[in-house]
Amino acid sequence: MGGVTGIQLIAIAFAAIMAYFSYTSWRRKELETREAFLWLAVWIALILISLFPERLRAVISPLQVARLLDLVIVGAILFLAVLTFALNRTVRRIEQRMTRLVQSLALREGQESSRD
Repeated sequence: MGGVTGIQLIAIAFAAIMAYFSYTSWRRKELETREAFLWLAVWIALILISLFPERLRAVISPLQVARLLDLVIVGAILFLAVLTFALNRTVRRIEQRMTRLVQSLALREGQESSRD
C-alpha cells in the first residue's frame, strides 16, 4: 500500500464517525438491529475501500470504468437511489396510516358528539 492521501484520511475519519453514530443510535433504540448492521456495513466498506483502493482495480477493467473514483461515485449514486426509494416507500406507508388514524378518530369523535 502506498501512502495514504488526504482524501483517504477524510473518508476514513468520516466513516469512523458515522459508524459511531450508527452504533449510538442503535443503543438508543433509534435504529433497529437490521438497520444498524446495514449502516455499519456501509461505513466499514467505505473504510476498507479507502484503505485498500488497489483491491478494486481488478473490478475497474471489466466494468470499463475509467477511474476508481468513478466506480465509487457510481456505486454511491446507486446506493442513494435505493435509499431514496426505500425512504419514499416508508413515508407513503406512514402517510396512509396517518390518514386512516385521522379518519378513525374523526369518526369516533363524530359518534361521541352525536350521542350528546
